[in-house]
Amino acid sequence: MPSNGPELRDIHLPQVSPWWPLAPGWWVLLALFALGVTVLVVALRRRAAWRRYVDASLADLREATARHAENGDALAFAAAASQLVRRVARMRDPRSVTLSGAAWRDALAAMTPAHDVAALAELDEAKYRRGADLDVARSAREVEAWVRAAMRRRRAHAAA
Repeated sequence: MPSNGPELRDIHLPQVSPWWPLAPGWWVLLALFALGVTVLVVALRRRAAWRRYVDASLADLREATARHAENGDALAFAAAASQLVRRVARMRDPRSVTLSGAAWRDALAAMTPAHDVAALAELDEAKYRRGADLDVARSAREVEAWVRAAMRRRRAHAAA
């Protein structure tokens, strides 16, 4: 029998990769994962920046404590610590900086309800008294605890 031409072999299809191109559901899943990673990175960066801001604010207090250890000037420590408390209070409630006395104490207590603000109010009064008997170490601990608590709760505070 005559041949009709050269003998042809069957066509072999290339091996299909089972994972590429991805199905649309996988693309959606990858997009959600990328979005989640982006949100996490942004949140962690903001949190780190906030912590640096809090630590920078407390650096003034540590500086005032170190100056007091050198020269024993309780009046300067009281002024610096009170200024820090007022700065943080102004950040939380801009109207609070004009307050004094019992209204100031109430505003401080409203900003951090679980915190005792007697030492902070004492600082505010001690900066005007020459012979103020002030426990600087205790006051520094109280101010640092109050600042951390006040800056932790970042909700806006409205004075009554």
